Amino acid sequence: MRVDTFIFDLDGTLIDSADDIALSLELTLKELGREDLMPENVRELIGGGVKALLERVLGEEFRKEHISVFRKYYLQNAVVHTELFPGVMETLLELKARGKRLLVVTNKMKLLTDEILRRLEVTDFFDLVVGGDTFPEKKPSPLPVMKALELTGSSKESSLMVGDTSADIEAGKGAGVRTALAEWGYVKLNSVPPDYVFSHPKELLSLA
Repeated sequence: MRVDTFIFDLDGTLIDSADDIALSLELTLKELGREDLMPENVRELIGGGVKALLERVLGEEFRKEHISVFRKYYLQNAVVHTELFPGVMETLLELKARGKRLLVVTNKMKLLTDEILRRLEVTDFFDLVVGGDTFPEKKPSPLPVMKALELTGSSKESSLMVGDTSADIEAGKGAGVRTALAEWGYVKLNSVPPDYVFSHPKELLSLA
């Protein structure tokens, strides 16, 4: 069956944002006086949103107010090094040319997501952008995916969730859509198997 609606995660799927997240984390830890906690490889910790990242790094020292510190720095540095993964632009162009509906469902704040998409000049590709603060729940809850389908009139039977973490796969499966693992991303997969595994964005065209 062909896919009519492609639902994309953002970080680790459409964009390589690890260096800017690392930069913002470094500035956050410096402000907190805990530079000693800066991890060697931030890519391994990305997934699930800012709160999850800070909890992994700070452990028991994490406080909710640390989220606003990180967001302050990330707003200033959201697109310093961030870029689309190789093949993403060509894939989006071809999917739109084939008349496909393209959505973004991310755990990143909507404001930040919109700014990043605008700066990378890909906003117009997407029929809907859902952030982690758009609805009461975020991935791995299926709610944002279900709401995105509902708002765009998309059929779950002809939709595909594309992401690089278990949160994406769980959210997609919970919403009743097929799922694809973006193996070119940061890839954190636990026990939930995706329906497809792709090593390059252009491979998505095989379902379109």
